[in-house]
Amino acid sequence: MSHTWLGTANIQTWPGTDELLLTVPGEWHEHLTLIHKNRRDQIRIVCGNREALADVVFTDEREVQATDELRRTLLLPKGEISAKAVDGVLHFGPFIGLYAAPSARPERPFGGLTALFRDMMPLAEQLGLSLYVFTPGDAKWQEGWVNASVYNPRTKQWQKAKRPLPDLVLPKILGTPPAWREEVLHDTEQFQRRVPCGTFNNATGNKWTVHEQLHANADLRRWLPETERITSPGVVDAMLARRGSVYIKPAIGTQGMRIYRLDTQDGKVLVQHRSKSKTVHRKFAPESRELHAFVKKNFLARRTFLVQQTLPLLTLRGGRPVDFRWLVQKDGSNEWCVTARVARVGAANRLTTNLHTGGSAVLAETLLQKNGWGDATARRRLLEELDEAAFAICRTLERHAGRIGELGLDFGLTRQGNVYLIEVNPRPGRQMLLDTSPDLRRLSLLRNLEYAKSTTGYQP
Repeated sequence: MSHTWLGTANIQTWPGTDELLLTVPGEWHEHLTLIHKNRRDQIRIVCGNREALADVVFTDEREVQATDELRRTLLLPKGEISAKAVDGVLHFGPFIGLYAAPSARPERPFGGLTALFRDMMPLAEQLGLSLYVFTPGDAKWQEGWVNASVYNPRTKQWQKAKRPLPDLVLPKILGTPPAWREEVLHDTEQFQRRVPCGTFNNATGNKWTVHEQLHANADLRRWLPETERITSPGVVDAMLARRGSVYIKPAIGTQGMRIYRLDTQDGKVLVQHRSKSKTVHRKFAPESRELHAFVKKNFLARRTFLVQQTLPLLTLRGGRPVDFRWLVQKDGSNEWCVTARVARVGAANRLTTNLHTGGSAVLAETLLQKNGWGDATARRRLLEELDEAAFAICRTLERHAGRIGELGLDFGLTRQGNVYLIEVNPRPGRQMLLDTSPDLRRLSLLRNLEYAKSTTGYQP
């Protein structure tokens, strides 16, 4: 199959006719197969999953003019889009779909992701991508089109528009919202059947699966804390007896929710967890019937939970815990890159550092320089080890999952400089980048789009 990159085209409307007709740059002529019909030259055009046979006029302009009738047939939007020739057929694209849950608030139609999606739109246009948002039920899979949402920078409003089915989907829904369960399951099945390039990220969000995959690689074990799946109260008893302190967390979860800490103190087991806006404390006798009942009720009833050794992590004055988020992404050359290195500082004596539980963010190198790693050489070596761990973890998970566009890796660090992986986030947020470096946030969005463009084959 012959592929030729033609560049980025500016699609405009050819006025005054209802025929299927377009103009294209003359330099494209040699790459397109002409069909001679009724004394006219025609070419075949593909736009996502849409196809048409149209009259063609070659010009000296870079602009591509298409009649309204042709644009309606192809669902071809105006503006910048990429073009390639495949075996003599003209392809416009790629069409990238951001799959998100809807919100009931008109000013924030996609909840907390609305601003992120809005900021991605102009970057996508600069790269020649057609980017849109769609929610459960928006894709008309049988009819072959999407009731998409696109952002209009002139009116500063989101508006609906018909678009072709996506060439690639970037899933932005965490889990399966109960209100949309049937639609999400159906759409997810269609992503595999009807979306040519599938999804942007196949990484699992199951922490136990991730731990097993990483632990199977002997080279990674030095960065992994002791972790077990809770199958009985005895699993918790045993690790607590060995370690004296453990964390318990759901195998699937996010934003620091449902995290418990258990410590052996003065012959008792102290249990701490957050409930709404306060920390709840309970005490049990070790290996007691009451403790076992608590474990069964909270960690064995429905969801899978993990127990993990408590690490002697770096803390700042006032008992503020610190961990580190490495945002690792694929770029347009399909290479792993560390886009951002961020330190997260939790509120005093909190169980987690998550921003949703009162944490704050600062660039990792800045925090290290002020807290024990003032020597530039020592600091560089530590950052290099964190990078080494990040790349090794990403490549290992990629071998299991297939395509992975990005991962957020949470690391812990001891005062002695020992590095531990706390967890892997397959759909990392951008709020901490907005707080620390808008330029890095923009770069992170750009790399997502460059990788999407590369994955769909729309680049030189």
